[in-house]
Amino acid sequence: MRRLFLFAAYLFAFVSAPANAMPPEPLIAKAVDASPMVMAAKADLDRAHATAKRLRVGEYEVVVSGTGGRRTVDDPAFGESEYTEWNAGLSRTVRLPAKRRADKDLASLEVEKTEAAYENTRKDALLEFVALWTDWRAATEASLTARRLANDAQQLAIAEEKAVKLGASRQIYVNQLSAESALLLLEADRKVTEAENAMANLAAAFPDLVIPASPVALEWDEARIIALMEAEAPESAAVREARLSRDQMETKARRARLDQLADPTFGVQFANEFGGNETSVMATVSIPLGGRARRAAAAEAGSQAVAASARLRASELDAVRRYEQAKRAAKTASKNFNNAEDAVRQARSAMDRLKKGYTIGAVALGDLTAARRTLTLTEQALVEYRITAERAYLTLAVLNDGFAEPANHGQF
Repeated sequence: MRRLFLFAAYLFAFVSAPANAMPPEPLIAKAVDASPMVMAAKADLDRAHATAKRLRVGEYEVVVSGTGGRRTVDDPAFGESEYTEWNAGLSRTVRLPAKRRADKDLASLEVEKTEAAYENTRKDALLEFVALWTDWRAATEASLTARRLANDAQQLAIAEEKAVKLGASRQIYVNQLSAESALLLLEADRKVTEAENAMANLAAAFPDLVIPASPVALEWDEARIIALMEAEAPESAAVREARLSRDQMETKARRARLDQLADPTFGVQFANEFGGNETSVMATVSIPLGGRARRAAAAEAGSQAVAASARLRASELDAVRRYEQAKRAAKTASKNFNNAEDAVRQARSAMDRLKKGYTIGAVALGDLTAARRTLTLTEQALVEYRITAERAYLTLAVLNDGFAEPANHGQF
């Protein structure tokens, strides 16, 4: 019984949707993935993998050094002697084990955080698609409604013109109806321009999207709507990105504290002196002494970790707020659409009765005109509430990871 109630309360906006619905979700997903903003986020994934490799390897390279020259010895007993001398050396800084582990952790976090950022960007792109698509829907539906109402007013004006010729009416009534029709046609033309602009915005944001000739209503079945309304909020990609960013800042702070103990540099040197009369092999070691700069860097990283924790908390609260707000918006929009549909049904019924009464002279034109204005307002409101309901459902589906998701969702 509860499921039937949910369906009756929330699905009515879509049960009469035309068979030719919006582009299939796989095509929408493909177009979203090819959009500039998502492509940029995807390119950042490649950068993250390269950064991770650099962190794992570390900036520790073998240094080769060498010198050569001529030595001149002025000996009073033996005279002046010259020798060819040279020395060569190899050295490398060795990363301490704790630092190596910290760098490996940073490498993994860099990739994971960028993957979460990619998911978050893709979700933002889907929300942009929903906004642009429903803008197009709203303007198109409003233009069609205004044009239909204009035609109705014009037909009534033609009928009234015939009554004027028979002496059963007045020309002023014809003029009023013609003026109403003209205003509605102007509104239809204005909405057509808005629809064209909205379609252009959609095409610019998603250049790979196969855009239909006109935007049509959703076509979602009962099971999908019920599952959407009953689902709990999944973990937000924005929250996951903020959590990984906090973990990354904490690991960087740990790494900065470890860096106060500098890495030692080990080396070996070979020397040939006095033309080969003296040769030597020497091992070398050097350890930089950490100073105030390293301590300041550790304090800086610690402060960044504290700030990241605060941003995580803000992100968690924002995700809950957005999801609950989307659910409330869907429920409210559905209820408003239902009420608007009832209002249009009543206004149409009243209009039909008044038309019949008007044809036999039992209803004044003023009453008929007032009824037409009421019908016009209710039908225009119905269009707005219908599109608002569609936008609310699509938005909730995006936040619930239930709309136009890629086939390999969660895999990179």
